[in-house]
Amino acid sequence: MGVDMENTAERRRGLIPEDLMNFRWLEEIVLAPDGSMVAYSVREPDGEADGYRAHLYLRRLDEGSARRLTSGACRVSALAWSRDSAQLAWSHSTADGCSLRIWQVAEARRHVIPLGDEPLSGLDWSPDGVHLAATRWTEMRHPDEKRGPLPAMPQPHIKVVRRLRYKRDGIGWVHDRYSQVFVLDSVTGDLDQVTHSECDYETPKWSGDGTRLAFVGTAREQNIPEGQGHIYLCDWPGGAGPRPLLPDWQGTAVSPAWGNDDRYIAFAGHNHPPPTNRRNFWQPHLADVAAGTAVKLDEDIDEEVGNYGVADQRVSLTNVTVKWAQGDRWIYFLLTERGAANLWRIDAQGVSERLLRGECTHFEYSPACGDLAAYGVADPSNPGDLYIWRDGDSQRLTDLNPWLRDVRLSPPESYEFEGVDGVPVHAWLNRPLDYDPEGSYPLVLYLHCSMFCWDFNHEFQVFANSGFAVAYFNQRGTTAGYGQAWTKATEGDQGGADYEEIMLGVDDLLRKHPWIDGARMGATGGSCGGYLTNWIAGHSERFAATVAQRSIVNNISMFGTSDIGPECSSGETGAEPWEDLMEVWRQSPVAYAKDFNAPMLIIHSDADHRTDLEQAEQLFAALRWYGKTVEMVIFEGEDHGLSRGGRPGNRIERIHRIQDWFLKYLKPQG
Repeated sequence: MGVDMENTAERRRGLIPEDLMNFRWLEEIVLAPDGSMVAYSVREPDGEADGYRAHLYLRRLDEGSARRLTSGACRVSALAWSRDSAQLAWSHSTADGCSLRIWQVAEARRHVIPLGDEPLSGLDWSPDGVHLAATRWTEMRHPDEKRGPLPAMPQPHIKVVRRLRYKRDGIGWVHDRYSQVFVLDSVTGDLDQVTHSECDYETPKWSGDGTRLAFVGTAREQNIPEGQGHIYLCDWPGGAGPRPLLPDWQGTAVSPAWGNDDRYIAFAGHNHPPPTNRRNFWQPHLADVAAGTAVKLDEDIDEEVGNYGVADQRVSLTNVTVKWAQGDRWIYFLLTERGAANLWRIDAQGVSERLLRGECTHFEYSPACGDLAAYGVADPSNPGDLYIWRDGDSQRLTDLNPWLRDVRLSPPESYEFEGVDGVPVHAWLNRPLDYDPEGSYPLVLYLHCSMFCWDFNHEFQVFANSGFAVAYFNQRGTTAGYGQAWTKATEGDQGGADYEEIMLGVDDLLRKHPWIDGARMGATGGSCGGYLTNWIAGHSERFAATVAQRSIVNNISMFGTSDIGPECSSGETGAEPWEDLMEVWRQSPVAYAKDFNAPMLIIHSDADHRTDLEQAEQLFAALRWYGKTVEMVIFEGEDHGLSRGGRPGNRIERIHRIQDWFLKYLKPQG
């Protein structure tokens, strides 16, 4: 699907950080239920605003070109077809505010419903094509906080927090806001709030008869892990609810998809209760609506629903969804497998089949009845294009980044090395663009949080163009793709087998590739990959420079400052600070700060609620205290997703900072 990656055309240049401004990214895809049209959104950098635009396109499958339905500096999201394929709705945001827009296909006419400052998410049409279910962030103040302002008096500016989940990365402070379900009348514009509880709801879906809604609710209670959702039912209009679909379900259940007769709901999830449910795979299940029970559809699947691959080209990563094609027997989903994300389908009897696979990543999909699906796929040479799968054959519909045919890329070489206990570990190597087998080159080792995959990585190509080899491993502890046991292997022992396996991978590289200079190796990674970077810095003398990005430093303080701190800190270390303080401290990289000897660059964002800025500040203070070579760069206004969705100027600057650090310490000139 991608461009030519062979380095035979010497006239072609390699990628540089500023090439970020040239990319266009496929985002949402929705196939019309009758299979006649596909709508999709494309995001691109907006240099003038230092942000992004996302435009909506519509293409009839019997025509050769697409029509763009939006213009100007806008962002579209939450695309949704009506069940008769006559109307396409989406959420539309500009600097002037938000609206819901509906494209009437037959009339080629747009209907606009103003929404103010808060957009709608998760749109789903009622069967009659009149109403739209959606979610929206809504202020819900505690009764004690509802007193009015005192006249002629200074007003307080405070946040009152009563629940453990009071902030969320990428969204901000949510101590007095909850995501609630609404129903919008597409004719009058009236907006009816359906739920009114201190719970966050998402992905509402109408039943086939239009009398009920199914949606996911996540409570913010103390002992409920972040992301542990349950499916609720609610009658509409004016009926009872919300009530749990599965009253005795102990685990998590997300992405409800109604069957054709409303007797069943498919979903992704697992039935492992907390606190033992961390890192348990979410897999396809089928719920009997009347009985309130559910079964796993295929006991032989030992992988996770969604796309868990790490790349720097997409804001949304996992796509943990199941979709029941309207009027069809099949339930579609993505499944992460060995560095790839493949499109699968399964029926209510548990008969499953893999539809698409390869050295690539399927990141979005939309099925229709009759062996038809639209999907987005990326590979190491292309950040993604739209395809149609019909009766076993695929057809490409877009060519979003033709400019990549005029640059040189370093193709990743997939291989295995022998890990702990002789178990093979999947890995990749990108050679420098100027590779000469008689030469000597520095290495940058990338460490992940989640899973490295067959996807496009702008950053890897920049480093290959700068004369570096780039290596990356899926050692044990990888989030998905290699079986449940592999994923859970490092729980309670961070920096144990995962670190040992990384060192074995480095040994293997140096043994097989003598052109890699073992004295000029650097390590970098973000989030959990930042944790491993810090761990390596405190336990190995093999690396000449390191860059820790949005990293985990202290599992004790992370428990209380991260938006997922309680389950992440205790789940990863296997201990709680108040029960076994020294065990949590043992698994905290900052405990070994005096042993950090390689020059370290710390990159962090001041609006990161996943790994709070205090993590970076602790490490910087400790290293400066011990007189180490360290520099800290803080990106203002960015969250944990800086490398994928930050402002373009900051993303470019981040790559330059890493590049300059490694050029300084790994590749001295002269």
